[in-house]
Amino acid sequence: MVEALDIDYVANSGVKACVIDTGYGLGHPDLPTESHVEITGFNPYSDGRWFVDGQGHGTHVAGTMVAIGNNGIGVVGVTSNASMPLHIGKGLGDDGDGSNSGVLAAMESCVQSGAKVINMSLGSPDASGAVEEYLTKLENDGTDVLIVAAAGNNGDSSFSFPASYNSPLVMSVAAVDINGERAPFSQYNDQVDIAAPGVDIKSTVTMNAGRDFGYTSKYGTSMASPHVAGVAALIWSHYPSKSVAEVRTALECSAVMPEQYGDDVKNNEVGYGVVNAKNALALLEWGDFSGCPSSAPTMSPTPFDCSEDVIEIRITTDLYPTETAWFLTDICSNTEVAEKLLGDYTLSNYEYITFICVPPGREYSFKITDEFGDGICCNFGDGSYNILYNGESVASGGEFLNEDIKIFGQCGTPPPSPAPQVTATPSVAPTSSHSPSYPPTTTGAPSQVATFSCPSGQVEFSLTLTTDNYPEETKWILKEAFKWQTGTQIAGESFGAYNSSQTTYIETICIKKNKSHIFRINDKANDGLCCDHGNGEYSIALNGQEPFHSGGNFGKKEQVKFMAFPDYSDMQAFTIEIEREPKGVYLDWTSKDEEENS
Repeated sequence: MVEALDIDYVANSGVKACVIDTGYGLGHPDLPTESHVEITGFNPYSDGRWFVDGQGHGTHVAGTMVAIGNNGIGVVGVTSNASMPLHIGKGLGDDGDGSNSGVLAAMESCVQSGAKVINMSLGSPDASGAVEEYLTKLENDGTDVLIVAAAGNNGDSSFSFPASYNSPLVMSVAAVDINGERAPFSQYNDQVDIAAPGVDIKSTVTMNAGRDFGYTSKYGTSMASPHVAGVAALIWSHYPSKSVAEVRTALECSAVMPEQYGDDVKNNEVGYGVVNAKNALALLEWGDFSGCPSSAPTMSPTPFDCSEDVIEIRITTDLYPTETAWFLTDICSNTEVAEKLLGDYTLSNYEYITFICVPPGREYSFKITDEFGDGICCNFGDGSYNILYNGESVASGGEFLNEDIKIFGQCGTPPPSPAPQVTATPSVAPTSSHSPSYPPTTTGAPSQVATFSCPSGQVEFSLTLTTDNYPEETKWILKEAFKWQTGTQIAGESFGAYNSSQTTYIETICIKKNKSHIFRINDKANDGLCCDHGNGEYSIALNGQEPFHSGGNFGKKEQVKFMAFPDYSDMQAFTIEIEREPKGVYLDWTSKDEEENS
């Protein structure tokens, strides 16, 4: 379901994970030790040691993340090659309990150790002001850390903390069973971001107060959370320069919504859907999140602490954010005050906000540049900029070529009176809203297709199908799906829809951008499209590019799984999965295979 086993963690990428729990069973034969990779730890309490897990819960969580693969024993973790550095924060004691101060100290130790991903399979019904303050500080400092936490096991809509802190740095993880159904115990509320397997999860454990090692199966959102944390670290290791906002958006946008939730983009039970490592890695490489729903929640506005004057620079990027740079210069002293360089902005159609505290009575030059020479509006998106001086707009624009320069203020002249309060809206995660869902548009006329374009947030899927001598035996289905059984059908043609032999049909459909899809084609006589009874064939492509798959010589069926990226020609991570049933005798169809025969 998570599809992480075929992806290796990139050693020496610098992406470290931290587990805050009851400790770590160092010495368990199925877990990494210092002989494999760097492992450090911290215990804020007077009793116990971080490398001894007297309760077993932390070792179970760690095993889901990092249990060693290909060693002939036990279980396999999400990152299984024993090369990811770990830090252990013993936020809970050997009795499974902990204090807010102890958990906070463990969080601080994780960040100080350089961890990029922190898993917290623990929770309290009460929020901690100190923890909230620390999260706000991390965000305001621009700390690239993702905190993944269990949604809670009360089976109701109550909140559990830290999972339910309204922070762009925190993801709340629900638990699902093997069918993608929310587990009955999993808490559901508007803070749930994503889901992962949490029912009957086998992993490593300690026994006898940490002296012995073994395995057991557990249930809980505690078991779901490390799946997501492991995937986050796994994909981040491939692109360590990506921001926490990009990693989080890749996880959420590529998650697979179980079929039973219909067209939901996000709901309180499973968030954006079930985490999928292959989809998330491909999307992180692609880096275009413009078709994604609004990702991380926005924290409550945090006052910008400045006793002098405030310059606020608001940049809304176009479709090519890495081409934009800007420079703010104090003309009075001829010194540069602030800047954003090429590549600093990575998210398209996204508003970035920068606050700068400056002395009063100064004159400033703001210069914005575009590397491609087409500004930030309006050829490739509707980008713009707006400069506010103590809350009053003093310069704005977006339509220019290579650069645009604006002068404001005056040396020795008081600037506009400060606004009563300037608040900093966090800019860690994308704020663009999810594109609306449109019904699939299909054209079924032979040979030619009229000019076709898809709405924003969707890509054009095209099927070119040449029938054999028995066209009525061919059918196909396209699903938005990670797994066929739980996918949502968005288009298809039934047996009998095609009635002209040796004829080429072109079907064009708008599908959701950056989502996993499965195309399946069936032949009722179990002899495919080629080559026993004519030279039929088919090919599938996206956005008018060269086909990414062609076929026809199969038996009962062939299916292709792919991610709907608008441009896959130069992508390293664009992969497809093909399954086909070979030719054989004509099958006597039964009701057990009703979908294949209808």
